[in-house]
Amino acid sequence: MNKNIYLTKQEQKIFNAISSIDIVTIKEIKDLLPDLKTYQINKICSSLSSKGYLYRLKKGAYLFQEKPFGADAPSIKNPYRIAMTLFKGYIGFSSALRIYDLLDYEPFTIFVATQTKSASKSIGEYVFKAVAMEAIARGMTFYRGTYVSTLTKTFFDCFYKPQYAGGYSTITKALFESRLDWKEFIGYFDTASSSLCQRTGYVLDTLGKETGKVPEAVLTYLRKRVKNNTKLLPSGKSVGRYSRDWMVLDNLGKENILSWWYHG
Repeated sequence: MNKNIYLTKQEQKIFNAISSIDIVTIKEIKDLLPDLKTYQINKICSSLSSKGYLYRLKKGAYLFQEKPFGADAPSIKNPYRIAMTLFKGYIGFSSALRIYDLLDYEPFTIFVATQTKSASKSIGEYVFKAVAMEAIARGMTFYRGTYVSTLTKTFFDCFYKPQYAGGYSTITKALFESRLDWKEFIGYFDTASSSLCQRTGYVLDTLGKETGKVPEAVLTYLRKRVKNNTKLLPSGKSVGRYSRDWMVLDNLGKENILSWWYHG
């Protein structure tokens, strides 16, 4: 049996008031329609949600739908706005690379860097994932209508958690195509672990030897942080090429780190 999509007079009133808004909150509706009480708005929004005209993102926040989505997934116009509604933080990792036009494809996992919250929520074909970064959750800007890590901070975050950036091949390709403030970039490593500095230095050194992209001063800074043996992929296998210079066991391989360079 099909859902009843007939709108009552009050439902139509709210529908018309928010028809130009992609994501709306109860407070915003209250501001638009001050004659309605909050409990009335909550009740009407719940009804509109059951009829498919609103999709509840979280308590008090809804995604507007021009047509009822019924059994289908809700229509998503701007996944980044949804991500920022769901989680408090900034767009990061591969999602930030996409915003900066440094990713060739449209990712269907949208990452938000937060201070303490790690969570995941699926809506339609998208997965919205919050990644807790604690004190490192800083360095953002407002760009293209959303809060996103600065270009420089994006690359630091990607080296910090490469699994959320699409891997080292994605990172090195994006880095090659960008114009990075290297002085600002290495500043983020002042409080980073030695192992992170070593892994990052090894990857940048590998990139630099092939492309000439990486300034020697950056590698010199990171070499000073070399301390103990570490693996490029910490949870990966314990076999591969060992770099004495960086004390890094490359258990991924140069062909994979620079696959885009060698194979296009």
